Amino acid sequence: MELSIDSNSFSFNKRNLLEKFGNPELPFTIDVDSENGKRNENLVNSEIKHESWYIENPISKELTKRITLKLGPKAEQDFIVVVRSPNSKKCENLLSIINIGLLTYADESFGVRDSFEDFLKANYNNSMKEFLRDRKKAAQIQRIEILLAGRVEVPALVCQKELLMSELNEKVVPIVVKKG
Repeated sequence: MELSIDSNSFSFNKRNLLEKFGNPELPFTIDVDSENGKRNENLVNSEIKHESWYIENPISKELTKRITLKLGPKAEQDFIVVVRSPNSKKCENLLSIINIGLLTYADESFGVRDSFEDFLKANYNNSMKEFLRDRKKAAQIQRIEILLAGRVEVPALVCQKELLMSELNEKVVPIVVKKG
């Protein structure tokens, strides 16, 4: 199986997203009609804009954009999708898609009724070489897409010249220490 962050689509059509994913519960609204008085049908793929989405490799714990793993029949594997906050000075919506592809072989039955060895013996006369040669034409890819969405909210920091300590009812001036 292969997991990858969509870095091919520059933007996503809002209507298509709503049709494909139903009415997803997002940290922001997808307003199809208008945005700031302008008609805007597309949302920019945040992966193109910020390169902020990553998949954690469950074995090495590295953050990567694409991962391919071989899983046996009925095997399970947890994956963690990580978002790194972009260096943005304003609040921003993040939206991208993760593609999950499962590579199977035409008329595949091993793992359900037979072992791979039985499949190889019955279909390729025990020849791994023949199987590998035929693999590309026999390959079928089953794909599913998962919507990734988040919102970066940059806090407004206020530096006060003095603070009021309520217990003592006294004003305190913060001390700034500079290195060097």
